[in-house]
Amino acid sequence: MDNGAKKVLVCPLGWGLGHASRDIPIIDHFLKLGCEVLVAGDSQQLSLLNQRFPGVKSILFPSFKVKFSKRKSQLWPLTRITFILPFHIIKEHFSLKQLIREHQIDIVVSDNRYGLWNRHVKTILITHQLKVFFPKPFRFLEPVGELFIKYFIKKFDECWVPDLLGNENLAGELSHPSVKIDNVKYIGVLSRFSNYEVDKSLEAFDLIGIASGPSPQREMFIDEVAKLARRHLLKTLIMKGEPELGTIIHEVDGIKYVGHLEDYRFASYVKSAKHVICRAGYSTIMDMVALDVKPLIVPTPGQTEQEYLAKYLDGKGIFRFIEQNKIETIDIDDFAYRGSSLDNSAIPLNSFVEQFLETHLLVEKM
Repeated sequence: MDNGAKKVLVCPLGWGLGHASRDIPIIDHFLKLGCEVLVAGDSQQLSLLNQRFPGVKSILFPSFKVKFSKRKSQLWPLTRITFILPFHIIKEHFSLKQLIREHQIDIVVSDNRYGLWNRHVKTILITHQLKVFFPKPFRFLEPVGELFIKYFIKKFDECWVPDLLGNENLAGELSHPSVKIDNVKYIGVLSRFSNYEVDKSLEAFDLIGIASGPSPQREMFIDEVAKLARRHLLKTLIMKGEPELGTIIHEVDGIKYVGHLEDYRFASYVKSAKHVICRAGYSTIMDMVALDVKPLIVPTPGQTEQEYLAKYLDGKGIFRFIEQNKIETIDIDDFAYRGSSLDNSAIPLNSFVEQFLETHLLVEKM
């Protein structure tokens, strides 16, 4: 299809690798449809995308920095984010104008970066978070938060929500708020994993730990999983969620670690493992659904979105969750819980996205 080699700028949020990893199928489809893709973001996210797409140009375009506390309560970090984020949204909105001019961008795909809209090009926001859950002292502000999100979403031409429309969904109120937004499109579960089989030539593990999210809570999760592995004498591989460390597995005190893995090795290790434990980040949850794996999920302490997702999915019988400070005390039988299965045939995944791109971007707009 002739699309005039449109230039697409993809900008993931830099809070962990989840936003960048779920953008991989989006980037892949744009490339298959003949577009020129550029990626712009933080160094860690660019490292991941450069490994996956070595021919794609990358631009350092830092997003809003967030650092959580080592304590269970994240009230102060979240309060800081609430007050500073609007100013950063405005700042990155004006910074985007320069990128569009310099690189002659036609389409901007922004993953959870609310300032990256522009009247002169087509802009798409990818987010599952149409509602914000505030910490307890500020719960009364949640209606204001919904209106805030709605205001910025409507600045974009379209908002793509990686979830299912209807009661059988993964994000509950996060992606299905009471306030309806006209330009929202539900595109189904979005994951870079599809149709991966176990490579029997690869080493198999008793336990796979998948770390993600910002420091220092990511490192604390890794330490807790290592303690769990030693207590139960489990053959363990911990994926640290740091692509800049490379894909070579190394061993420390009987536990194997790796910064990041190629898709096929990640999928094979996870699917062949007896037990999997991971964060309750939404992108990780979508990956586990795509791989048909039932992990034990651990929300980042004090991160209200993950705490809601963990309880919601546990309540629906899809995954089981446990708090981080209880990881070391887990009985190995806790992993035996398999949960209810989702109907993967009802999850459109990449095919729905491809159809959407062809119909609404390349034909109608281009």
